Amino acid sequence: MDQVRRITYATNSQNSVDLSDLRANDERQRRLQTDIEQLGYRYQPKRMEKALQPNDISSGVAAEAILAVWRESPHQAKFFAREHFGKLYDHVFTDDLTGAQAIIAVLIYRMTENRRKRPQNHDPVFVRYVSCFMAMRMGVHLLKDLKIAKGSLDHIRFPTAKQTLDAKGESCFQTALQEIERALGQLYGAGKEISWQQRAATFCRGDLIPYLKDIE
Repeated sequence: MDQVRRITYATNSQNSVDLSDLRANDERQRRLQTDIEQLGYRYQPKRMEKALQPNDISSGVAAEAILAVWRESPHQAKFFAREHFGKLYDHVFTDDLTGAQAIIAVLIYRMTENRRKRPQNHDPVFVRYVSCFMAMRMGVHLLKDLKIAKGSLDHIRFPTAKQTLDAKGESCFQTALQEIERALGQLYGAGKEISWQQRAATFCRGDLIPYLKDIE
């Protein structure tokens, strides 16, 4: 059966079949669904026709958020969506992934996506293009505020993590924004005019990630 599943996933990664539906009955998806529901949210491993409610989390959004925030691969989160339930599946949905980690990642991701869609007047123009990079850095700063490692974010620490994110989310966002601006300056040279083609290529390839990690 495992061999059949592997062949099915490999075959369908080349066409429009939604691999998330094929993965819906995977043991990791079932475990994550139970874990998330214990914390008051509802996980949707399959595509749904009806609109999602605020406490609903689709597997597609979860994959993008987890890949950006906890796997520190924002370029893959944004530009490799077809691989999230294919080649990248084991990297995203690891055996030690907790429901608390998944929910917090999604909440951070929603914040950065909302800002991307509705930037404030004082936000730099590039805020529309770096939501997953912002989410990655916000995850780093949230863990620092909590004084814990990612692996310690469990059911017990979830309420504190959510309260901290609610209280300090904007501060984390602004810090992340400054770090990305600084990293762009290091990559291209401070004050240098950068075309949007260059910026797009930078974010697609993840060139900025080493510069952001050096900031730590």
